[in-house]
Amino acid sequence: MSDYAPEDAALLCGVGRLVCAWTMLEQSLEAKIAMMREAMGDVRTVGTRTRPAMAKLMAELRTMVAMRDRRNAGALTEISDIERNMQRIDRFRSLIVGGFQQPAPGGFTCRDARNNYMHVSLEQLDAEIASLETTAQRLLAV
Repeated sequence: MSDYAPEDAALLCGVGRLVCAWTMLEQSLEAKIAMMREAMGDVRTVGTRTRPAMAKLMAELRTMVAMRDRRNAGALTEISDIERNMQRIDRFRSLIVGGFQQPAPGGFTCRDARNNYMHVSLEQLDAEIASLETTAQRLLAV
């Protein structure tokens, strides 16, 4: 941490916001599924032994919404669109968390899965965080 300059504070804050927003989305989705289960008469808790992965949570949400809205395919279409956005954001999050290299002017550099250097701007990071927050609101409204 001592190698980071004071101007890198926005970068560190942005990366932290991305990680926290993703975790908050997972927790909100778990809570929504638990509420839906309870409303349907099921009292099991989600992930009693281990935390389920996001894909498992989304599959369970899709199943529950399909049972709840048997004649309304609009909610399932919305979930599919949300899931595509979440997969894109998760790839970006994985790039940042797993491939972060160093601060660079206007952002930072990362290495992708193929070991290629990429520059990520602070604006791009902020846009992805905003997209994640919007996606979370859409998901919880389903």
